[in-house]
Amino acid sequence: MVVKKHIEKTLKKLDVKYNNALLSADPQNATYYSKLAVLEYCGWIEESMDLIAKRYVKGKIKTDTFQQIFDNAIIGNTHGFQYVRHFRQMMIRAIGIINMEKLEKHLISINKLDVLKNELDAVRTDRNDAAHTWISGVTKSYPSPSVTLNRLKILYPILRDIYRQIIKL
Repeated sequence: MVVKKHIEKTLKKLDVKYNNALLSADPQNATYYSKLAVLEYCGWIEESMDLIAKRYVKGKIKTDTFQQIFDNAIIGNTHGFQYVRHFRQMMIRAIGIINMEKLEKHLISINKLDVLKNELDAVRTDRNDAAHTWISGVTKSYPSPSVTLNRLKILYPILRDIYRQIIKL
């Protein structure tokens, strides 16, 4: 099951620290909390996507050799969370192209595929900025932890639904 309680708790803690930092004498700490919230959230997205693929193959792979192929070549070779480039490709390799087509048709039928793609693209921009820059004397900003928490509220139900659809395949 895709679980949100841990990341939600983390983001709420970071939001409190962020708000306290804004009121303090060193508001640059607020930037650190924002950056950390983005990075933690993106890590959660990647792990959730891996979990979805793992759930499908759970109990279906019978040999250690093929479990290692799955772990290393499918899960281990997926570095990112863009929908088309990472998630779709990983899922095609894990569940097959026909099942992936069924999953996408379902997401389209409930008007969630574009929402998923847009949310992942939006957070990817923030993530890349957070992961590939450092906070110096230059003013740098990232979405506040509360914004990231709101993104979780949009993305989590979609990932939970994908997980539930995978169980049915």
